[in-house]
Amino acid sequence: MGNTFSCQKELPIMPVPNLNKTCRKLIEWAEPLLTEEERTRTGKVIEQFLQPGGEGEVLQNELIEWANRHGHANWSAPVWQALYLESRAPLVINSNVFYYLKSKLDENACSQANIAAALIVSVYNFISLIDKKELTVDLQKGMPLCMNQYSNLFSSTRIAQQGTDEFKVSSSRKHIVVMHNMRIYKINILDEKGCIRSPSEIESDLGCILSISGKGQNVGVLTTMPRDTWAENRAALLQLSANNREAMTAIEEAAFALCLDENSPEEITEVSKQLLYGDGKDRFFDKSLQFIVFKNGKTGVNFEHTGVDGSVMLRLIGYIYDTVDKVSFGERAVSAEINRSQASRAEEIEFDLDGALTQTICAAADAFCQHTANTQTRVLNFTLFGKDQIKQFGVSPDAFVQVALQLAEHQLYGKCYSAYEAVMTRTFLDGRIDVLYTVSPESMAFIQNIRDPDCSEQAKIDSLIQATRKHVERAKECRLGHGVYTHLLALKYRYKAVGRENGIDTLPEIFTDKGYQTLTHSVVCTSTTSEYGVELAGYGPIVDDGYGIRYFTRNDSICFNMTSRTDMQDKLEQMRIYIEQSLVEMADLMRS
Repeated sequence: MGNTFSCQKELPIMPVPNLNKTCRKLIEWAEPLLTEEERTRTGKVIEQFLQPGGEGEVLQNELIEWANRHGHANWSAPVWQALYLESRAPLVINSNVFYYLKSKLDENACSQANIAAALIVSVYNFISLIDKKELTVDLQKGMPLCMNQYSNLFSSTRIAQQGTDEFKVSSSRKHIVVMHNMRIYKINILDEKGCIRSPSEIESDLGCILSISGKGQNVGVLTTMPRDTWAENRAALLQLSANNREAMTAIEEAAFALCLDENSPEEITEVSKQLLYGDGKDRFFDKSLQFIVFKNGKTGVNFEHTGVDGSVMLRLIGYIYDTVDKVSFGERAVSAEINRSQASRAEEIEFDLDGALTQTICAAADAFCQHTANTQTRVLNFTLFGKDQIKQFGVSPDAFVQVALQLAEHQLYGKCYSAYEAVMTRTFLDGRIDVLYTVSPESMAFIQNIRDPDCSEQAKIDSLIQATRKHVERAKECRLGHGVYTHLLALKYRYKAVGRENGIDTLPEIFTDKGYQTLTHSVVCTSTTSEYGVELAGYGPIVDDGYGIRYFTRNDSICFNMTSRTDMQDKLEQMRIYIEQSLVEMADLMRS
């Protein structure tokens, strides 16, 4: 369908939702999570917020006027970007997301350098499609999706600054940075004519890097620190010398980072850990894209979330899966002779470090070990059935899995806390995501019924069907821009920006009330997308008492990557068991 951006002008503009409807929905979506007293209190707080001429109306009008005044194609896009950039927590585990890639390459027959070179060429071919505007338009149910995020995918980085980070995209495409043995190298991938160099030449350069012994400076570990701490040290690093400023520019303007990892993880849980955070070496978490190729040839990507969402990453990953085995190394024998007589084109990037920065690097490495020790990972590969079987039950596979997650949580706690599923809004110009809160009166009714020995089988089945339908209904609301979270977050940002100028001296009570606080404290944070080209994906929990659950519903299986803080590891293990039991119990019910 046309070139990459040919449908942009046809995309609808996301309207600011009706304030009354959003607030009524806040009550409805929070209701199953609150006591009767809390529900009554939340209702009163919302009524106060909605008073004519009150705080809600003032902020709503300010949001609409701000969106129009600044010409934002989508009022929600800068809100999501600000949410990421304002977080002061370390990117590793808390923000960055990983994908473990399927590959058609034979990991036993191909070397690490060979696999990495094929990956580089495949990715650069994808870059070329974007730059030439030849990438076909993404579609959802026949409808075109916004393609603007592809402009943020490459040559981009998140720059640590005090208070709020900066997201920067460069037009540079010529080089990448390669990380190995705690050293950083710059390799030009495009030649002087702007063409991709031969795969064999790139492989030779990577081979030279892999042959260099001795540990480097490990400057990349600084990107694992809390953002304000890293911002302070980044400023000190740049101030130290012009060489450091040039070195940092080379990293930040690179098309992406390639991490040639010394580890060889085999078991899938270990692969998950290495891709989510690694061992504190050979990573630069500020880069939008880090491709990781392990010594045993397994491959993944760790990406920084500010400019890009998962649906865009999946398109890139699917392209890599389709093309990486078609990269030709036919000229290898000829170029090997040439390369033996040539020096490597890889240029090491070295920083000038004083005593304070050297100590900071050591301290960052120690803090990284403590940070990662506080994270637990479990992988559940459920193989008894998948989406083919669930479709035969006449319900949405995603809704079925989400209700099973709630049933498992109820088994664990005797109640359900707020649960979150990300829903894409790219049918709108500059759309990002909104948050589907999955616990509903219908899902709670199903859980009550299935636990009631006096409830009939048919009543249990009917209530399960109703719960899945409610999930689908809410997902559609979010896709159409009628969710709760993003609208209220935008109002909160307008208060922070100009609330006092508009006579609102303190944060409106709606944001501190139990209803909003309980709904937005997502103990179960989930996400799912297409599984094409992907073995596994995951991220950390977004709250300390919660779980990060990334899952793929395949034709005949369902794969879950699950994380929590370490003091929750017993519950994480129980959660894994209860999810499996819930899926089986619900399937048995639907078959009865």
